[in-house]
Amino acid sequence: MICPDCFKNAMDNKKCSECGYELDFSDSSSNLKMFSLLRERYLIGRAIGAGGFGITYSAYDTVNDIRVCVKEYFPLGMAVRASDGIQVYCTRSNIENEYRHGISNFMSEAEIISDLNNISGIVNISDHFEENGTAYYVMEHLDGVSLFSMIPFGGMNKALADDIIKKVGKNLDIVHKEKGYLHRDISPENIMILPTGRVVIIDFGSAKSFFLKDSNYTITLKHGFAPIEQYSEAGRQGPFTDLYALAATYYYMLTAIIIPPATERLRGAGYIPLCKIRNDVTEEASEAVDMALAIEPKDRLRTVGDFLDLLEHSQNDEVFSERKHYLTVSVDGETACMVNVEDDRTVVIGRSQKCDIVIENCESISKTHCTVTYDSIKQQFCIEDYSTNGTYVNYVRIEKGVKYFVGNSDLIVLANTRCRLILEDDDYVQS
Repeated sequence: MICPDCFKNAMDNKKCSECGYELDFSDSSSNLKMFSLLRERYLIGRAIGAGGFGITYSAYDTVNDIRVCVKEYFPLGMAVRASDGIQVYCTRSNIENEYRHGISNFMSEAEIISDLNNISGIVNISDHFEENGTAYYVMEHLDGVSLFSMIPFGGMNKALADDIIKKVGKNLDIVHKEKGYLHRDISPENIMILPTGRVVIIDFGSAKSFFLKDSNYTITLKHGFAPIEQYSEAGRQGPFTDLYALAATYYYMLTAIIIPPATERLRGAGYIPLCKIRNDVTEEASEAVDMALAIEPKDRLRTVGDFLDLLEHSQNDEVFSERKHYLTVSVDGETACMVNVEDDRTVVIGRSQKCDIVIENCESISKTHCTVTYDSIKQQFCIEDYSTNGTYVNYVRIEKGVKYFVGNSDLIVLANTRCRLILEDDDYVQS
């Protein structure tokens, strides 16, 4: 029998011998029938999460032969599953318009995330469609854990926390500056950590464009992470809104303490400064967190980039670190070459002798296959594809001529699995 979690033919006595999943017969009757086929392509497995507006399933893309996740629009109190276990109906005729409006918003959510597919630290959307009286979108399968589940009593190791918050912050800054979107629900529960070290922001169900003329926003918040402007539909929101949530997340990562809700802080509730709890946090870093957590938006730092800069420059004055960036080409598991990528310099990779990195004896590689640049402003690697057989980031083929921001933990394949790129940052300290 096929396992509804890993989709290997390995179910034996209700337990999968491959992934260890055990069949759960207490599954909610609201869930889509197991092994349903959507769009004659996506095989639905077990439900892996549910919220107020949707249910997420483990699934299998039979066309691309890969595991994926499928999110289904299923608003609590408004939707009901038919007896066939597939069709979805609105519970009452007098809220049918509201139900349909929700489907429209759900599809808009999918389009927003699709627009962010060139950012490696954002969950990738590959398809979205309406079917069975509701709507669905297909996401990459993330085999990792939530940041929330990683935080021990007393807080995380500071070096690990700094690395994670830097990765999240850089990608969030790109979302703000290049795409004009707000996430509006940043929290440890919506940040995934993969075994490779890749850090991914998920759940863009509350995402909005802050370029919209209409300033009214739906109220979506997590107490302790949401700033005061999210408690009002008329509250003006901007990058500083996500910044507050990011700083609250960083505080929680280092202390395992959730700061008081913004409404309570408005009435005088406070929190202990980071440097008073952790002796490995400088006063400057603690002040940067305080500036990002200012109750009133006008008193807050304006951008995530400002916050990251302050954290970076809050280290001890005795030493400072510089960073070198390396690009390694691996063919058939063997290192073919390694080069130092200088800031803002573009490295051309391909079979042509005119390229900066020449890959020989690999016919599937194009003469000019791709380019890699280290963007000194965003402090991230950027890759662009120009090939015939494709460049793949985390098993997803990237669009030609479009800049994709990638990091050390991303899997980058040229044409096929024979040839891979490995990106590395190397800090060295000067006194």
